[in-house]
Amino acid sequence: MKPRSIVIICVLMTLVSPLWAQNNEAEASKTVIETQRQGSQTIAISVGGNVPLFILPKDPDATEPVTLGVGASFGLQYQYFIANHISLGGSLYGSFSSTIAGQSLFVAPISAHAAYWWDAAPMEYTAGMDLGMTVMRLSGDGMLTPFAKLGGGAYYKIDEAWYIGGQSYFWFIPELHTGSNAGLTRYGAFLEVSVSAVYHF
Repeated sequence: MKPRSIVIICVLMTLVSPLWAQNNEAEASKTVIETQRQGSQTIAISVGGNVPLFILPKDPDATEPVTLGVGASFGLQYQYFIANHISLGGSLYGSFSSTIAGQSLFVAPISAHAAYWWDAAPMEYTAGMDLGMTVMRLSGDGMLTPFAKLGGGAYYKIDEAWYIGGQSYFWFIPELHTGSNAGLTRYGAFLEVSVSAVYHF
């Protein structure tokens, strides 16, 4: 092949490559629904129940394996899509439970949230996790302790903005004590099951 022919082919390839790349990018963007594209935002409200799974180590004087009853939970969450399908945001939750001794436990976590979203019309799915802190009050005695949760949800499309569905999250709350009270340290886990409404904008 002549040198001139090689040069012509290289020039043509250089001219065509950007058009081909743009076409691929356009096709890729079509596969991402509007609500999950970079720059989109969501606000979600949820109401449901909180099921205590375990509290470790167990109290040797306890007569039941779990001393908490099923409680109620509610939450508010904001998310911003930093990339297609990937969102960051924050959550504010609350949960009320009662003990078998008649005491009341209130938990109010505030946390950072990260999630991955995908869809299969007319459904939308998400999997995510939270890390933050929570205020715990047991019959008037309160403390601040770490908080983490992991789970996801499935939502049905009502219209272009609203989705309704359910979510389930595993909550992990360590009640940490130091010094002479170190023996009071406990590790608790809860299962949140709730109904959620998600607004995309």
